[in-house]
Amino acid sequence: MNPAVDPFLNELKTRTEVVDESLRGAFEKFPWPRTTAIENLKKSMGYSLLQAGGKRFRPHLTLLTAEAFAVNPRKVLPWAVAIEMVHTYSLIHDDLPCMDNDDIRRGQATNHKVFGETTALLSGDALLTEAFHFIANSFEQESAVGLRLIRLLGEAAGVLGMVGGQMIDLAAQKDQAVVDELYLMHKMKTGALIRAAVEGSAAICGLPFEKVQLCRQFGEKLGLAFQIKDDLLDGVSDRFENHSFPGILGKDESKKILEQVSFEANEILSSLGLTKNLLNELVSYNLNREL
Repeated sequence: MNPAVDPFLNELKTRTEVVDESLRGAFEKFPWPRTTAIENLKKSMGYSLLQAGGKRFRPHLTLLTAEAFAVNPRKVLPWAVAIEMVHTYSLIHDDLPCMDNDDIRRGQATNHKVFGETTALLSGDALLTEAFHFIANSFEQESAVGLRLIRLLGEAAGVLGMVGGQMIDLAAQKDQAVVDELYLMHKMKTGALIRAAVEGSAAICGLPFEKVQLCRQFGEKLGLAFQIKDDLLDGVSDRFENHSFPGILGKDESKKILEQVSFEANEILSSLGLTKNLLNELVSYNLNREL
């Protein structure tokens, strides 16, 4: 383990437990109809959301944003839950045969290999839809905030975000992606939800407009840095050479861009008055992580 990463992982461990507990609580409170078919759907959704593990990077980001501004992180937990539900939906759908056609994720069989393509497709649909349902219910007494979060989530998940980014990604598997399109693809497919995690948390915390916009910019930079790091860790293969930073720009140039984008992310934090907090640590963690 890289020494720059290990202490921060210990910081994240307790937050992971809080996030997982909140995910389980929200999941069990869904209004599940009592039928055999729905029980199978529930198992499929729970398999990917609760049992498959993962870094919980996006929920952590919502909590750390609140903590950076001295707000109780439990205030943003519903947003963390919704963000992770949308992220999980995207993974289920990405793995489908009509998309990336993956059989293994995080060392386990992908959802459609366990439950079948139809159930996996519906599980993803349900997680996406229930994320909006959960936000609407959680912020019923703060309708202005709730509406803002729903708008943010729609922007991040839709044509301007994950769906649009996935479409560009699928096209790039056939045609060599140009650099500008590579940036756009990752800004939409990966960066949009990371940006939303930060911006939504800032909005819940009641930060003024200017600070929320800076948080949005920070999220965009961190999202790009996260994707470049993932590309570097994945390496270059024939399958991904057309639509990854190392595949298009080379490993050395990709590392330079990662360092520059990480620097810019920290500069934005500095402009927010944040220089020695866990968001800065998160930027460093991403830069040095090995998984």
